[in-house]
Amino acid sequence: MTHIVAREHDLLVRGAKPAGSGPSVHGVPPDAFDELRKFMQTPVEGNKGQTEVLARSTLHGQQHALRLRQWVGVICTPQGTTLEILPKTHEPEHLQDGVTASRTMLFKMLAAGGNNYRAALPADLNAAGMPLFEVVLRYALEVLKKAIQHGLPHTYQEILEERLGLKGRLNIPQQVKQPHHRMHLLHVKYDEFLPDRPETRLARLAVERIARLTRRNDSKRLARELLQALEHVSPSRQVKQDFQSVKLERGYRHFAPALDVSKLVLYELNPLTAGGQSRATAVLFDMNRVYETYVAHLLRSQFPEWEVKTQVTGKALGKVLDKSVFRLRPDLLITAPEGVIVADTKWKRLDPDQIPAYGILNADAYQMLAYSEVFQKDQSTKTLWLIYPSVSGLPEHLPPMKLTGERTLRVVCLDLLKDPPVFTGIHEG
Repeated sequence: MTHIVAREHDLLVRGAKPAGSGPSVHGVPPDAFDELRKFMQTPVEGNKGQTEVLARSTLHGQQHALRLRQWVGVICTPQGTTLEILPKTHEPEHLQDGVTASRTMLFKMLAAGGNNYRAALPADLNAAGMPLFEVVLRYALEVLKKAIQHGLPHTYQEILEERLGLKGRLNIPQQVKQPHHRMHLLHVKYDEFLPDRPETRLARLAVERIARLTRRNDSKRLARELLQALEHVSPSRQVKQDFQSVKLERGYRHFAPALDVSKLVLYELNPLTAGGQSRATAVLFDMNRVYETYVAHLLRSQFPEWEVKTQVTGKALGKVLDKSVFRLRPDLLITAPEGVIVADTKWKRLDPDQIPAYGILNADAYQMLAYSEVFQKDQSTKTLWLIYPSVSGLPEHLPPMKLTGERTLRVVCLDLLKDPPVFTGIHEG
């Protein structure tokens, strides 16, 4: 069993790690590398709806290599190799400290992004010291446990059976066919309030799958306890149809997070075919999307008087024969007392040495101009934000950039290492 811990944009090489390579280069056994290459070259949907691959194929000297991108998570190959990819947020002197800190940061960002990770883990569980794959599985179990303890959804189901006494209604069409030697038995039908319905069947299947995937004894034990609570529920045999049939009545809304993690387990942790006979188990997150969601969460919590919308659609830069062209989708649309602010989140590192723009791409500035033209056309004050993670070496206060049309582009930095994280550049003129 091989466990490799890498970070975004690191390099994976086929075979042994070359002598003299830095900590961002990782050797991968050849058979596992071949499986990873097939899997990571499968196109996926990016944050803006575009198609992209998880890693770029390249060479490192004479060795085949994969350059990771902004996707983090875990990939497990059939050969037993586990690749854990963490965000590039911490770079202390001691590598293990950096791994622990990066895991902690990722969990915090994921918890702000949806119900999947809002369950509290046991206090005695060292999540930051666990492999990410096991943490995801444990989070799913804790969410399922909370939902099941709150109560399983039930529904009335018609029961048909043959019995000695009358219960419910007599099933006359079947009773008239009863042979003489069984006339003492009655065919009846009645309604019974049972927990066997699409939502609980999906939860049962998810728990069974986690029980097979996890290698931790405490997680296996919790899975067995949940299976006992679901003993009167059969596992889903038609996952897609059951998800389509989900309908939570008002009294069962507490079960919605359990369905979220069931979808994560049954779809995103499912073995994914990546060409030929290659199969890998993976759960991956696009850090562009995770960061955008986290920034929106922080803005809503720190500035409750603002209205913060994400991924706003429906607007375009122009038209051709009454058909919209060049559709726009800013990451954030913020309605503040002073007007609408258009913002894009950038999970990139600014360069303190590239004064005065610090490495901001021309294309990003042009995109913000396009957003402003459409979303701020009726405003006299036009403020635009690019929100980057803070990096050491940047000035504490970055001056605003004056753009054409009386527009102001501000570089807002988010210090992820502080608790709570702090924005700088929001209120500066």
